Amino acid sequence: MDKFLRVNFSKGCPPLFTTLKSLYYNTEKISIIQELVTNYETSLKTCDFFSPYENGEKEPPTTLLWVQYFLAQHFDKLGQYSLALDYINAAIASTPTLIELFYMKAKIYKHMGNLKEAAKWMAEAQSLDTADRFINSKCAKYMLRANMIKEAEEMCSKFTREGTSAMENLNEMQCMWFQTECISAYQRLGRYGDALKKCHEVERHFFEITDDQFDFHTYCMRKMTLRAYVELLRLEDILRRHAFYFKAARSAIEIYLKLYDNPLSNESKQQEINSENLSAKELKKMLSKQRRAQKKAKLEEERKHAERERQQKNQKKKRDDEEEEASGLKEELIPEKLERIENPLEEAIKFLIPLKNLVADNIDTHLLAFEIYFRKGKFLLMLQSVKRAFAINSNHPWLHECLIKFSKSVSNHSNLPDIVSKVLSQEMQKIFVNKDLESFNEDFLKHNATSLQHLLSGAKMMYFLDKSRQEKAIAIATRLDETIKDKNVKTLLKVSEALLDGSFGNCNSQYEEYRVACHNLLPFTSAFLPGANEADSPGVALNHTANYDVLANEI
Repeated sequence: MDKFLRVNFSKGCPPLFTTLKSLYYNTEKISIIQELVTNYETSLKTCDFFSPYENGEKEPPTTLLWVQYFLAQHFDKLGQYSLALDYINAAIASTPTLIELFYMKAKIYKHMGNLKEAAKWMAEAQSLDTADRFINSKCAKYMLRANMIKEAEEMCSKFTREGTSAMENLNEMQCMWFQTECISAYQRLGRYGDALKKCHEVERHFFEITDDQFDFHTYCMRKMTLRAYVELLRLEDILRRHAFYFKAARSAIEIYLKLYDNPLSNESKQQEINSENLSAKELKKMLSKQRRAQKKAKLEEERKHAERERQQKNQKKKRDDEEEEASGLKEELIPEKLERIENPLEEAIKFLIPLKNLVADNIDTHLLAFEIYFRKGKFLLMLQSVKRAFAINSNHPWLHECLIKFSKSVSNHSNLPDIVSKVLSQEMQKIFVNKDLESFNEDFLKHNATSLQHLLSGAKMMYFLDKSRQEKAIAIATRLDETIKDKNVKTLLKVSEALLDGSFGNCNSQYEEYRVACHNLLPFTSAFLPGANEADSPGVALNHTANYDVLANEI
């Protein structure tokens, strides 16, 4: 390892850490690498050699730079973010024009949970090379993760066609990574109509991909490219298995479930009721603010309409009559209509069906199906969903919540047909093994005492089954002792959201205590800072909690 590292540091090899990342499963190997590289850094600072006992030709100044860059990645991987920042800041101080350094600094802040700061440093990296499409796209993605949608659109507009808005041009180009990130950002901000519009745009892309292949059938037969033809037919069979479709479909289902539970029309009525309690001055101020917002929205809509008309005129020149007719059949996607749909569960099922057919090996597919059928009261379909999920991972925390809700719902419905009751009791007996719900939940907590995600689900169900056990349930969910293994940003934010969304009833004082504890544990995470603003609060930061998983795995 010593020989390998020296050669690569001398050459200045940026992906060196990526090459060695596979060794980081072994703590002994990690300590060897850390000892070697930290000694290099100390020696290079003092005498420009890898070791103070060496003689000969001195190392160039860039060697120290790449050693510090490697150490920043190393400590970031180990979760020691303060040390990682120290090393990357030292590297930036010596060479403030290297894009990789700012890129790495942004990644460190992202792993800390401070997405706004991460987006800021990624924008700094992008400003060093404005002609690089990769860093431009990466910067736009970081901005979307920080809910900076307008800024991300402006960033992408540097590489889109002039004369049309970046958002429309990216949709036309079927740029689905951007659209799926937009979906998540809109979802976190509570702009469900805009999120659903993007979900339907992604769905249309997959329909168009299927539709566009018809010309390829005759081409393959004419050119006798039969191997490519067979591959095409197989692709069409599993097209909606693609990760982009799964992300869009999952978000669409989650949003439709929220809209079913809390229809927006009821919220607007509640706002009208609340306005009656305001003073004349406050009411005047509120109405003035609403008028300004409506005026701004109207101007924005007019601008978009004008751009849309201009784009349609350009398209008419390029397309033939048949394509024009096909485009005319498409229904315009209006966010306000999408978020106030009458039958959200039926719309959710449309997105669910391809997942059940093609992504049946993913447990989320069956748990999302359960949530839909649970609200529709379809007991046999609920049973089918939990059985399929149970076969994939019987110890999944979300599945545990679904099982207890299902069992409780079955016991509350005594008027089920005899044959349905018999099937349900037989199948549930196999899962619960003759245990009552409280015992089943206690066993789940006991067997997963070191996993915060499992403890959170078990604590939720403890409160769900017995409201008088609120304090004990909160104490279980907010455990942060040394035995807990998954004390990361994602799981801590999940617990924070659960304390705020009513999963444990009213517990504002307990939330504040937990926020302080989390801030001491992760001092750089913006959601746990004292007086964190609404944009950084757990409710906004974690409507779609998969973000941190995706970020950790992607980059």
